[in-house]
Amino acid sequence: MAGRGLLVTLVVFVLLLVNSGNAQAQSYDALVECTALSAEIDDIHICMDNYLDLMDDSMSRITEFLAESLSGEALGGLGSSQQAFKDYRRQNCLWYLNFSSPRQEAEQIAKNCLAHMSQQRLQELQSLARTEDTTGQVLRGFYVYGAERNSFQLCGSDERYWLEGEASLVGQAQQQYLNIVSSDLQVLYGAFAGTVDAEAQAPQGHQGVFDLAAIIELRVPTESDCRLPGETASTAFTAPAISAPTTVASTDSPVAPDPDSAEFPEEQLTAYFGAWLVDCTQTSAGRNCELNVRMVGPLQAPKAAMTIVREKAQRTSLEVTFDGREIDSPSRILWQVDSSLFGDIVGSEIRVDQSGTRQLVPASGYLAAEILPKLVRGTAFSLEVLASVDDDAGERYTGTLIGLTKAMAFADGFIRDGSS
Repeated sequence: MAGRGLLVTLVVFVLLLVNSGNAQAQSYDALVECTALSAEIDDIHICMDNYLDLMDDSMSRITEFLAESLSGEALGGLGSSQQAFKDYRRQNCLWYLNFSSPRQEAEQIAKNCLAHMSQQRLQELQSLARTEDTTGQVLRGFYVYGAERNSFQLCGSDERYWLEGEASLVGQAQQQYLNIVSSDLQVLYGAFAGTVDAEAQAPQGHQGVFDLAAIIELRVPTESDCRLPGETASTAFTAPAISAPTTVASTDSPVAPDPDSAEFPEEQLTAYFGAWLVDCTQTSAGRNCELNVRMVGPLQAPKAAMTIVREKAQRTSLEVTFDGREIDSPSRILWQVDSSLFGDIVGSEIRVDQSGTRQLVPASGYLAAEILPKLVRGTAFSLEVLASVDDDAGERYTGTLIGLTKAMAFADGFIRDGSS
């Protein structure tokens, strides 16, 4: 599964790259990044191959978008140009196999050449998409992603639309957002190809959905960008759509503790990283953090959530809650992270009370070595709740893992700062 983890990690690098300036793109070295992830030759090749696949997919999306506004010779010219680029890229880079030695290093250098040329070509195509849109499909506005927010608000409009589309593409927009922003619910300027569907159902506060077809641009706003209604030039590119601090610290006025807690916290910090809420507390017993994310289930299904409890020395346990339903055995809950199937978690416990069901996964070597690394490197997880242990299908609950890496780093930093 090393290749899958590397692919997920590299999605971050690709997203930062494909909407950056030329100077940044030319300074990016995919081989250096892949080597930093793993020193194993096979892992490096998997990493580079996955990176090239992502670049080709991004170029394909932009090319298809451009093709929709062209016809005749112009359309044929675009296709010929892209094929000529692919042929030249291949010939220009594969000669490194004969020029360099030993063979393993030569293959890495050749793939890095392919990656570098792909970066330049993608920059060129995106520049064309930004300046030559004649289809009216590229809409510009402001994008915010976070707790209960996945909103695209068009320039000059009061209306917000929920961002939808192909799961991998929406995930790319969300991951890119998280790697650009410096505060919770910060507004980014976006140019997205797609269409507005004002008739589609959307979460409260949204007037429909925006069906995303391609990410043309996503970045920190500037003075020259369009503004939202009622904003002045000084606030349009700095103020989030709704105010919510990244972290809230309190030492003088403790927050009311959980009813089961034996004492008030001496210090409490909370922060959002995408959909993940981090709640860190310090008591006389020490410091710990709870990382919580809501899960989406079938229509009208009871609420569900996952909580990761992080303690000193990176000791970790998990808890999943299903409100208002009774699940009598952990063997009825099948776990999956991306394409990795875990099935039922041996050693977990079930607690049922009047509020619902909790599945507790205590700290263990299996959790630390197998489950947690895939959660941290993954993009999504799902839990399928079987009707009974004899069934092979049931209700599926899903949750995002985008933002968990930053949430974990925040939690570990809080715990580490309290160590003597």
